[in-house]
Amino acid sequence: MIIRAAIRSDLGAILRLLRELGDATHAQSAHVRMSSAAVRAWTRMENDPGRTVLVAEQRGQIIGTLGLLVVANLTHDAQPWAVVDNLVVDPLTRGRGIGRALMEDALDRATQAGCYKVELLSHESRHGAHRFYASLGFDHSAEGFRRYL
Repeated sequence: MIIRAAIRSDLGAILRLLRELGDATHAQSAHVRMSSAAVRAWTRMENDPGRTVLVAEQRGQIIGTLGLLVVANLTHDAQPWAVVDNLVVDPLTRGRGIGRALMEDALDRATQAGCYKVELLSHESRHGAHRFYASLGFDHSAEGFRRYL
């Protein structure tokens, strides 16, 4: 298995994996209708120097992905911070260290970028994910809020 930055030709496999994060029926129909929107979003993301989408690849197949965003900052001596989002591993390959390898690569990249912290959000009901993040050294240290627009 290798962990690498995603390229445009990985987009279909990434979108397939991301369906695992939500309602599969809705996501599949949204994927078909929004394919041009996904391509436009990908173009914006690949042109953003602070944004990296990582993939785990095994035998030519994309089996995991996550997004990493390095955010410029004025506090903490102007050190940036990072956000990890959309970590997902193919259900058939879970439990083999793929998520850990993706997260470790993301943490290495954040460290190399000079980030002073890495944040992520996980739904309050995902207790297994919370144990996984704790095993990587993440603390449950903040209360999160969202406002959907």
